[in-house]
Amino acid sequence: MTPETPSLTSLPVSPNVERQSRLGQYLIAMGLRLVCLFFCFVTPGWWILLPVTGVVVLPLVAVGLANVVNSNKSKTLRTRESNVPSLTSFTP
Repeated sequence: MTPETPSLTSLPVSPNVERQSRLGQYLIAMGLRLVCLFFCFVTPGWWILLPVTGVVVLPLVAVGLANVVNSNKSKTLRTRESNVPSLTSFTP
């Protein structure tokens, strides 16, 4: 039984690239939050609830998006674990 050699297309994204991607998503969400904060000062009446909601909710969404794990990485790790022989199957 030979272990499968992973191809280049099945390898997970490097940690640096994944980190940069998550940082970019976080910065976009925080930029939108700043826009909502600006609109809090210029929006009259009950309409102010829309940008206030954005100011409150966007940090939660941004942190949630920044902590999402790439599904390709977890699939690759599971396939590697399945190739490890168990200790109970060893016969001398």
